[in-house]
Amino acid sequence: MFRLKEVVVTLDEFEAMRLVDMEGLYQDKAAHKMRVSRQTLGRIVESARRKVAKALAAGMAIKLEGGHIEMENGEMRSFLCFACKNEWNVLYGTGRPEKCPKCGSLDIHRHPNERGLGRWFGNGRGPGGGKCRRLAMAGGKS
Repeated sequence: MFRLKEVVVTLDEFEAMRLVDMEGLYQDKAAHKMRVSRQTLGRIVESARRKVAKALAAGMAIKLEGGHIEMENGEMRSFLCFACKNEWNVLYGTGRPEKCPKCGSLDIHRHPNERGLGRWFGNGRGPGGGKCRRLAMAGGKS
């Protein structure tokens, strides 16, 4: 990587592109989350997209830098212990828990509801219990 030329994308540009292109928010909603005007957000997204396109087309590295990071108060991540089925929340930015606070198991994962699975399948080994999701949802056998 050290031999590649770099394109610098600011954290503001990255966040704007993440909100609009990855999260699928309309620009007015994304602008509100970033506390900028919709016009400003549009310029930021346009700049970010141009830089990323240049990096992809020219085989350049994308370097994120600059900007101020501010976590929204109260945003939480949910975890689930596969051993005891304990569920708990952790504030964003505090790191991933190492073990279950209830039983001490290391077999912990993000809660499936946060991954868009919506329900729990299988035998406690994770979504689908090792089967593909389609089979698990249809009640199929592997």
